[in-house]
Amino acid sequence: MPREITILAKKSNVRFQPAADLSVIHAAFVVATGAVCSDTKTESALRGPTSEINTRLASATVDIRAFWSALFASVAKGKNARDSCALALEDAGCSELQVDQIAAALGSRLDECRIAFQQRFPKLREQLELRAGPLKDRWQTYGPGLLIETARTIWGSAPPNDWWPTEIDCLLVQPVRGGDGGFDSGQRRVWIEAMLTDNDPRVGEILRLAFWITQVAVGRHLDATLGRTSTARYPEDFGSGTHRRTSLPWDLGCVPVILKAGAQLELFRADQLPIQTAVRLWRLGDEAVGDVVAKWWDQWHDAGAAMPVALKALDRMLAPLRKRIDLLDSIQQTNFADSETD
Repeated sequence: MPREITILAKKSNVRFQPAADLSVIHAAFVVATGAVCSDTKTESALRGPTSEINTRLASATVDIRAFWSALFASVAKGKNARDSCALALEDAGCSELQVDQIAAALGSRLDECRIAFQQRFPKLREQLELRAGPLKDRWQTYGPGLLIETARTIWGSAPPNDWWPTEIDCLLVQPVRGGDGGFDSGQRRVWIEAMLTDNDPRVGEILRLAFWITQVAVGRHLDATLGRTSTARYPEDFGSGTHRRTSLPWDLGCVPVILKAGAQLELFRADQLPIQTAVRLWRLGDEAVGDVVAKWWDQWHDAGAAMPVALKALDRMLAPLRKRIDLLDSIQQTNFADSETD
């Protein structure tokens, strides 16, 4: 088991855990779904087995992205990849009659992914410990303040007592995308690539971590107030997938909130909050989405409106872009499915 390092934040213990097994699945997920990968050697090493997995999934009419997301979530809970295959297949729509046979075949390919990744990073656990150092040190210094300022902005200085979970697990994975992360509000868990440096000094990795921790708090609050509106087993944003349980764009709306907190703590200096840069680096949208969020913040940050009211305005501003994004996603999914069956 990896050594846990616990850091006390305001009403939350953020437990940093190097996640070697999850690093393999994260890298395989990225390569399998054709996402941007900054590590060409890892991409090359995993392309063969992940392609075979996808081909097998496609032949069984299994939702490929849903499989990888469910597999990621299961491994994040501490199960090994082989034992997670059957559950991931069921979640992705595989026929019960085929699950055992396909799971055995996919397990062998996942073993190949693990071996290839171990050859690429033979001292992965030790490397993750070292990589995590800068982020953990900064969180110890600035994390509690970021959470306090973030809650103050969202709640108007009156957050609920249980807004921040008592404990949050932060799983640290080997970077293959130059920065990435996600969350599971139900499990009070986030994951983040253990970057040694910041891509942009104005949008440091500590702000990415604060963003995902805030999404955990938002998700728990929505569950408590609205109830669970989804029966999906795989969580929000695990494996770089997006699964929303509310119609309001809490994710995008929280971007300037986090940046404002960072500016108040003097983590960066800028005349304008780097909203567009954060939207891009946190993989929440393209330049057009970032522009809309920045315009919304200019209009609403001093309006004194409750957060849900302001988010409804943001949702209306995003509507024209959403139609374009949905069309592009449909085209990309069709092309991806075609490439897997060629």
